[in-house]
Amino acid sequence: MWAQKKALSLQAVMHKNRYKYVSMISAATVLLLLGLYMWMTYRSVTKDITERAGSQLSWAMFYESYSRAEIVTEGDTLSLPEARGNLSLASSVEGMNDALSKTYNSEISLDDVAVLVDSLLSVVHINRDVTIQEVDSNRNVLRQNNDRSSSWSLYTKPVSIRRDQSKAIRLALNNPYPELAQKLSPLFLISAVILAFFAVIIVQLLRFITEQEQMAELRNDFSYAMVHDMKSPLSSIIMGAHFLHSGKVDDKPQIKEKYYSIIEDEAEHLLALVNKLLTISKLENKKLILNKWDIYIEPIISDLVEKAKAKATKPIEISTHLEVKNVLADEQYLTEAIANLIDNAIKYSKDEIKIEIKTIDTDKNVLLKVRDNGIGISREEQQIIFDKFGRAAIHEKNRKGGVSGFGLGLNYVDQVMRAHGGKVTVSSEKDKYSEFTLYIPKNV
Repeated sequence: MWAQKKALSLQAVMHKNRYKYVSMISAATVLLLLGLYMWMTYRSVTKDITERAGSQLSWAMFYESYSRAEIVTEGDTLSLPEARGNLSLASSVEGMNDALSKTYNSEISLDDVAVLVDSLLSVVHINRDVTIQEVDSNRNVLRQNNDRSSSWSLYTKPVSIRRDQSKAIRLALNNPYPELAQKLSPLFLISAVILAFFAVIIVQLLRFITEQEQMAELRNDFSYAMVHDMKSPLSSIIMGAHFLHSGKVDDKPQIKEKYYSIIEDEAEHLLALVNKLLTISKLENKKLILNKWDIYIEPIISDLVEKAKAKATKPIEISTHLEVKNVLADEQYLTEAIANLIDNAIKYSKDEIKIEIKTIDTDKNVLLKVRDNGIGISREEQQIIFDKFGRAAIHEKNRKGGVSGFGLGLNYVDQVMRAHGGKVTVSSEKDKYSEFTLYIPKNV
């Protein structure tokens, strides 16, 4: 049995770890995909900005180069690329600056280009905090019109001003981030919403998994406790039957009767456990029909008190104070519920048992209270004692102290009171007392 329980616990841990790993991998995957999407969008936006800025730079260079060519070649027959003709803009700029440099030693003016770029960028609504740089074929800066560029600047594609590609002009956008923020803010907002959504889902999933794992563990403990507690009466029945069958007690009627009583009592005990399980199942599935009547509870409680005193193995004192003696309920199930509370008080008692049973009248309910002077219930345990499986763990902890039963009693009480439209509550202080209260509605 221990090996089986250990195997089940190990299996639960493996499932728990697997679920957590799956959740972590899922969360990491979502974050990775979201980050990748944001990065690709950022690259797309920056590419769009640099391409638009690069186009304006090309036009500014063309205007500057063309103006300079007209000035320096006035009255000359310099053969220049036909800028107005079939050649591309880049080729025109490249050809004009190559010819102007070699023939007239006239280099492109970065300041003039900057003025033209400033005007052109304002038209396309791009931040005009820029630096015009002349670079070599290795992108090393040869000269620039100001020193405002930094590692955070965005750079356009260089536009060559030499046919051998030895020199080029590029534009450094020193502060493109307001425009980036404007374009990316909807994406960031949507991403934040998506991220928050997935975060909530993952948290809820992990919480659900944890709850299911806890429930599975409690079920395992419950099953173990149930089998253990059923084992004892079954062993007694088998032992009694063995002795009776052996003939050893045939000539001893008193001993023979004792074994018959043991078999009968233990069989009734097992039957009661099975019936309780079946009743709880019916109550949970709303398949049990209650027959509510106006019942007189004083003789019911008196009978339960006498039975409890007869079964007690310790000094016991039970007092009753019945302010209300009639309630609207199903007699059979209410009786069983009260019996479970009394039985619970006896199980978890100290050396001397003191139990107080009383009824109180309120506007909507009749309150039936069962108070003991037992070992009490911790706040943690109070949260689970009415659960079908919750008391299995408590039972395991208290088994060495001689407590039997696997915790169906209080769940039975809870289910019965729910079926009546009422409830059961507990008030307790560790090592001092426990008080259970049944709320029995006055109306159907």
